[in-house]
Amino acid sequence: MKPSEPESVPSIFFDEIYRDHSDPWAYTSSFYETSKFRTTIRSLPKVRFKNAFEIGCAIGVLTEKLAPKCDRLLSVDYSELGLEEARKRCKNLPQVRFEQMQIPQQFPTEQFDFILFSEVGYYLTKEDLQKTQEKIINQLLPGGYLLMVHFRYPVESFILNGDIVHDTFVENYASSLKHLGDPRQNFLMLDLARHHKRYRMDLFQRL
Repeated sequence: MKPSEPESVPSIFFDEIYRDHSDPWAYTSSFYETSKFRTTIRSLPKVRFKNAFEIGCAIGVLTEKLAPKCDRLLSVDYSELGLEEARKRCKNLPQVRFEQMQIPQQFPTEQFDFILFSEVGYYLTKEDLQKTQEKIINQLLPGGYLLMVHFRYPVESFILNGDIVHDTFVENYASSLKHLGDPRQNFLMLDLARHHKRYRMDLFQRL
């Protein structure tokens, strides 16, 4: 009997986590998380975007920081419970739309000049990651930017790790994406900031 193929982490996994705690990853209280979000915003390649897409918004902490940089922002997540918190947090930001989506099975059909793919890729199988990559490229406008941020070390709930997720973009999509490197190099001495080494950040531009 052929063994069953692995599956990406399902939405019910995240629903159960949110039932136990409204902020399970301490996005509002962890120095690591707040510093990472601040660095993410500082790493944006433009002052403003016309139509942005955030994949994996969780409870909307980073969404709230990203929204002032966008004319329109679509933020999606697997968990409707997480999205409930995100909608409350961003209720005074009319440019933000929230939708529950199971990426890559569901994906928006509109095009974007900026896509943020943060802390999501390692919950996917390699097959679903490839589908996600192809859909990101298809919906990213020529000249548009993709910013990726992922934790680098193994976690029990992860299928992949951050380096694998990023390396597949760098190695397999050079004909579609120009790799601009780690934007933190422009303003941060990485050797003096150990917590910044815990996550990988890469910026790409659509050719």
